[in-house]
Amino acid sequence: MFEATAKHIFHVGTEAGMGSTAKMINQLLCGVHIAAAAEAMHVAERAGVSLQTMHEIISVSAGNSWMWGDRGPRMMQGDPPVASAVDIFVKDLGIVLDQGKLMRQGLPLSAAAMQMFLAASGLGHGAADDSQVIRAYRAMNGVKTPGGK
Repeated sequence: MFEATAKHIFHVGTEAGMGSTAKMINQLLCGVHIAAAAEAMHVAERAGVSLQTMHEIISVSAGNSWMWGDRGPRMMQGDPPVASAVDIFVKDLGIVLDQGKLMRQGLPLSAAAMQMFLAASGLGHGAADDSQVIRAYRAMNGVKTPGGK
């Protein structure tokens, strides 16, 4: 059944829940990468660097990531279509941090990313595309989001 529906199949362990753990770790990286991409885009924006040019540069440089390639263009849009909402990462990073707490493991990057997604949600952008976490960086630095959102 898995072979018919999945491109890649990984065996991650024999204990129940190990697949969910692997998914959680992926979401940890996704949330951190989106938050880092938004921070970089905000810095470029404030420095006066063309966001399109910055995106092109990073896309062929060592700082590139799948999230940069996918979310970066949507960060340049005022109100992109929602592929995944800000509040999804509030949930997912909450799961990551809860698990870290249970394991007694410090997860400072996950916690910092969570704060940015929480801030975006608190500003009323929870249902917006997750790329719009950039709005929290703008608000934190007194910058109005293009389009007034």
